[in-house]
Amino acid sequence: MMLSRGFLPIILTLLLGHYGCISRKKKDTPSLKTAHLETDTLKERCRMDFKSGKSLSERMNANSFLFNYASAKLSCELTMDGEEYSFTINVRILKDSVIWMSISKLGIDAARVMITKDSVKFTVGMGERKFFKGDFSYINSQLKSDLDFDMLQALLFGNSAAFYDDDEKLRPGRDQTDCRYFLSTVRKKHAKRLRKGMELPKESYQTIWLDPNTFKITEILFEDPESKRKFNANYDRFASVGNFTVPMRATFKVLAEKNLTARIDYGKITVNDALGFPFSIPTSYKRIYFQEQVNVKDSVR
Repeated sequence: MMLSRGFLPIILTLLLGHYGCISRKKKDTPSLKTAHLETDTLKERCRMDFKSGKSLSERMNANSFLFNYASAKLSCELTMDGEEYSFTINVRILKDSVIWMSISKLGIDAARVMITKDSVKFTVGMGERKFFKGDFSYINSQLKSDLDFDMLQALLFGNSAAFYDDDEKLRPGRDQTDCRYFLSTVRKKHAKRLRKGMELPKESYQTIWLDPNTFKITEILFEDPESKRKFNANYDRFASVGNFTVPMRATFKVLAEKNLTARIDYGKITVNDALGFPFSIPTSYKRIYFQEQVNVKDSVR
């Protein structure tokens, strides 16, 4: 597969967690899911300490990873419709403003990406010499999704990526198997049955699972039966970065028109060092036009 063909879905999937190709960490950081739970707590019914979704979501948000600038070096193994890819990625973020990536494969600079709240741009090297300029409408048409900048930014570091902004729609619960808390747009009984595949959803829903000790997100599930879309994110290998706890591994699955599975391993995360976001389009590069852009061939660079 040529890099430019289907490359933007790969990049965005990558932001959902799909790239890879740097060395693994030699020593895993223990998962926080059950590391500190005492056996007798599991034997008794896990007590529900939060009576409202708002109080539990406040605890979740209080333990979010906060930054002005953040950079990360990571690897990803991506499978898209049966084809496998691996990349090395350097990511830089200016909170709520810019997501920048330099993507390489086998040590060769393959692409550069610049995403803001209202634009998506990338250049492709490796002999192709092409560029793309567009926005989230193309990404969402390809992935059959409703992605935006804020959601991608949150998913990269395991923060809340709410499909619903109203806390009143999120109902609290606690899993009796591992004592994880969860917030769901459906009632506790239905959330458990949907996750186990014992019940089919009648409308779109979202469930977020939280570690009972750190209140960090360990899993996100979203399903929309009407569009036949399903998204699942899992976070583990938690470690300390500054004053925060962040996941050092993320696994994402997207079931839609394009089926995607990706695992990201973070090698290093740095926060609040001022960063640059170099991006330019060489005049010799040829613009890529996708179907949605055929009649909108502006030449502004």
